[in-house]
Amino acid sequence: MNVSLQNIGDLVAEPSAAFERIKTEPRWGVAFLVFYLFTVLMGWATAPYSTGLIAEGMAQTDMPQQQRQAAETMVGIMTHVGLFLVPLFAALWFVISSAIFKLAARLGNNDALTFRHIYAAVVHLSLLGCVINLVNTALLLVFRDVADVKNAVDMNMLPGLHLLFGSLENVKLLMFLSHINPFSVWIIAVSSIAVAVLADVDKTRARIAAVLIWLVGILPDVLFGS
Repeated sequence: MNVSLQNIGDLVAEPSAAFERIKTEPRWGVAFLVFYLFTVLMGWATAPYSTGLIAEGMAQTDMPQQQRQAAETMVGIMTHVGLFLVPLFAALWFVISSAIFKLAARLGNNDALTFRHIYAAVVHLSLLGCVINLVNTALLLVFRDVADVKNAVDMNMLPGLHLLFGSLENVKLLMFLSHINPFSVWIIAVSSIAVAVLADVDKTRARIAAVLIWLVGILPDVLFGS
């Protein structure tokens, strides 16, 4: 337990030390519990924005008023139930992405890097996303009203490249551009340390792998969050 908590703290303070311990003992249970609780809390905080966005989409359809009200009520219920299910779907995505990285490791003749090590690293890296989500949620609650959110990109408050292309109508492209921000550099930097420590590769290959990890990590948000 103490080691797991120390790993979480060292993700920010000393990432190399955290991944050195994960390389020895690939524990991920406590990290996933923190991820789960954090995701539920942030989902609850932003639920009014999510339900408002869905309601606005329904208002633009030709659905009868009574049916739309019933649908909005059901959406509200499902949104709150989904708060507890979304982290579980995220866990499934962690498994899929870890399997992809394990396959890549085998193709690169790095059989020493086991699935357990990769999965533990992926779960811990997801906690950095939680920190970013916390900052984004705080900015969202302070500076943007529910009525101001017209699409999913409007919920991304961090300064990203999407701010330079506000006239674009392609929401998926804007969502991708919104992930290119200073915090992404932080995640990629820590991911490169994880790869360098766990896979024992040079810095160039570790950085390339870190960019791929970042791309895989934002893929669900770009495809389904928009």
